Formats: sequence, C-alpha cells, structure tokens
Amino acid sequence: MSRFVFSVLVALSLAACGAEPSGTDEMADMDHAASGHETMDHAAMDHTAEAAPADADPLPDDGVTPIIEVRAAWIRPHPQGRDVTAAYFAARLTQGAGDRLLEARIEGASAVELHSHTMDEQGVMRMRQIGAQFLGTEGPLVFTPGGRHLMVFGLAPVVEGDTVDGVLVFERAGEVPVRFAVRSMPPGMPTDY
Repeated sequence: MSRFVFSVLVALSLAACGAEPSGTDEMADMDHAASGHETMDHAAMDHTAEAAPADADPLPDDGVTPIIEVRAAWIRPHPQGRDVTAAYFAARLTQGAGDRLLEARIEGASAVELHSHTMDEQGVMRMRQIGAQFLGTEGPLVFTPGGRHLMVFGLAPVVEGDTVDGVLVFERAGEVPVRFAVRSMPPGMPTDY
C-alpha cells in the first residue's frame, strides 16, 4: 500500500471518531484503516474488549498492589488541520492478580477517551468510546491501530520525533506515567508481550 493511501486511511480513521469528544453513544462509520503497510484482516480482529460498566464492583483486594509496566507507547502526528489524534501502548502486570484501566490523560490535551473498533452486521468498521478495560495475568492489555486506542483531543500539533507525557490511571495501581513517542508507524512490539 502506498504511503499516500496509508496517510489517507489514517486521516479517515481519525476523522471517523470526530473532532471533539463525543460524550454520546454516536458511532461514526469508518472504512478499512491500515495498521501498517497491509490491509487489516477485520474478520480475525478481536472485538471482545472486556469493558467494565460504570457501576462495576471494585476489584477485590488480594493484598498485593499491582505493578504495571507500559511499553511501545506512541502517538500519531496530527493529521493536517485537525486537533485530534490517536495514541497506543501495551501494558502488562509485573505484580498482582489484576487491575482495571479507568482513564488516560495526556499533558496539553483537552480530553482523552478510550475507544475501540467494532464491526457491524454489514461489515462496516465503527469506532466508539468504551469503558474501563481489565488487565489480568493472562496477557497484556494492548491498544493498537485497528483495535482499542486512545483518542486525544485538543492537543497542540505534534510531529514525528517529539514525545508527549501522560498517565494511565488504574483502579488499584493508580497513576502510571507514560511517555508517548510521536511516530507515523507503530514501533515493533516487544517479544515478551
């Protein structure tokens, strides 16, 4: 896929989420976006992000404070003329039985929302805001193009090579600092994730 086509697809996917935080249940249509140089296999994507309802019971206290390691954190440069972009990361537990990602904040952004892609009955990809996400011992919590991602609103334009600081807020571990590298393409995922 040419870099031009990829850039257009990225811009369309960001535009599909809207230019402002939704705060509503509206979903925007999105054609196929690419996570790299190949087209995503939508049928093979995991659309079963475990979201906790707003009134979910607190996680049980097992006496061990979770320690969470975040890797491969990156944020896309802004599409021209837009003040919305997307950020991604992989998080895993290095201690504890489980935790729940409640929210994310990025310095300078007016809002950050947890989003995911879903496929409707007609095979159209849609993006929507999601609730808290569970992180357990069975594997990492991955936010990646074509899956769960952070929608970042109102951040001053960032360009390739910059870094942006933020925090992931977990129910039990609290605030976990994260430095997002500004990149057009995802970094290689760590092999132990």
